[in-house]
Amino acid sequence: MMQTIDMIVREVHAGLWFLVVGYYFFLFIFLLFFRWRNTRNPFQFAMAMFFLLLAIGRCFYFVGDFYADPQSLAVGLTPFLGSSPFWLMAGSFIQWLALATLSATAGFMIFGKKEAQIGFAIPAVVIAVILGFVPLETTARGLLSGGFGAFYALFIPLLFWYLAYQSGGMLRRSNLFLGLGFFVLFAGRVVHAWRYPMAEVLFSNSIAIPGVIAPGLIVIGLILIAAGNEWGQTG
Repeated sequence: MMQTIDMIVREVHAGLWFLVVGYYFFLFIFLLFFRWRNTRNPFQFAMAMFFLLLAIGRCFYFVGDFYADPQSLAVGLTPFLGSSPFWLMAGSFIQWLALATLSATAGFMIFGKKEAQIGFAIPAVVIAVILGFVPLETTARGLLSGGFGAFYALFIPLLFWYLAYQSGGMLRRSNLFLGLGFFVLFAGRVVHAWRYPMAEVLFSNSIAIPGVIAPGLIVIGLILIAAGNEWGQTG
């Protein structure tokens, strides 16, 4: 009975990640072709690239999680593509480049200087290179990605909340929602990075439940980001 329930949860897990990828691509298309093309606002372009890179990176993650990682499967099952770290490493590299893009844009929005833009981007680029090209054990990879992910889960929202403090009206509401949306989105990314320790400690070695929590949080975060972006256009 528990095995059946676990398999159902795994199907939901996979379906939610499909939803996340679809939402990423939707936001990329919307921001690039329906926002940036009309406004030529560099923030809209950066956000579009951010979601495009997240979508591409998540595709690599999806293959790695479901077809090339024995830890993500029930005991006794063999991954379809064997055990290969390539997919998770590629996904990490691309998604951290996405975070570097967002960080650089946020830094420029606040300080208006190229130096701030570069300084905000460098840490995420360094992490991207480490996760993308340095072989790491699963625990070390999770701690590095989750630890710095937790930092960015506070850092990026605080930047938007600072902008909300400096602004007013609908723009303030927009930045508040953007900050909250990114906070929830990055919280989902942290849960995904720490899914194995969480599974071991809290869920009897089943990653299905943290696997569902992670994309669920990301979807909620994306909805908040979309709402905040829309308010920013009407403010």
